[in-house]
Amino acid sequence: GESWCTIESDPGVFTELIESIGVKNIEVNELWSIDDLKSSTNKVHGVIFLFKWRPEEDPRPVTAWQESEVFFAKQIVNNACATQAILSILMNCKDIELGETLQNFREFTASMSPELKGLSISNSDVIRTVHNSFSQEQAFSLEDIGSSEKEDVYHFISYIPVNGALYELDGLKAGPINLGPCNDSDWKKKLIDVISERIQRYAESETGFNLLTVVESREALLRAELASIEQSLKDDPSSASAHIDEINAQILVEIEKKQRWREENIRRKHNYIPFVINLLKMLADNDKLQPLIDKAVTEQS
Repeated sequence: GESWCTIESDPGVFTELIESIGVKNIEVNELWSIDDLKSSTNKVHGVIFLFKWRPEEDPRPVTAWQESEVFFAKQIVNNACATQAILSILMNCKDIELGETLQNFREFTASMSPELKGLSISNSDVIRTVHNSFSQEQAFSLEDIGSSEKEDVYHFISYIPVNGALYELDGLKAGPINLGPCNDSDWKKKLIDVISERIQRYAESETGFNLLTVVESREALLRAELASIEQSLKDDPSSASAHIDEINAQILVEIEKKQRWREENIRRKHNYIPFVINLLKMLADNDKLQPLIDKAVTEQS
């Protein structure tokens, strides 16, 4: 099949990816601390954990797919783990407006094994095209160039509560891992303990961790709150004018955040290589390139 690019772990990237597939009113937020999970004001549907992957034995048993209602897909292709981690959360949520593409995909793959689900993801033109829309142009391919150091490999996995249990969903495993019973009020506390233990286990040698939450869109929640207030106060709108103004101000903050994300994603996708090459040519033609190179070498020495 066609290749999948590596995409950046960024809430703006993942939110646009989700929207482009057709999912409504869902966004991704970054957590600066695992404890921030407790204070999240938006409904958290699941958590994505990024870490530096290393081969190791995992004695924990996996749940057989025939005995579970959890949507779980094996990772079939390289570089798809970010999108697959997002899909693992979305496909296990019954209260999310998935849109036509993912709703049809969930129904089509419902009775499939994890291997066939993973193969179906890799063969989905829509999902692959959206994923690869975040590819970044490179002037040179480094795949065939030898390196004295082995490149680090990072991997995305998901955590989500399903039917009264907390699950770890890792596409490189044979199936979902049941981390024990939970409910709507305590699953985040349980997850904090799980991730904290995992980070502590790697703390001496690793610092490259990233946590992101898949949550309800704050803008959508604010608009729903605003509509509710306006509906209930039709007879006396002035009594809540200050509160309405406050909500409108918060909505504006969310709109500006999304606009900032869109602009950053445009820059990510833009091909700057022709501009850089022409700039270097112009500097060389005007005898300014070599002096700049010499200056840089001197400053580095």
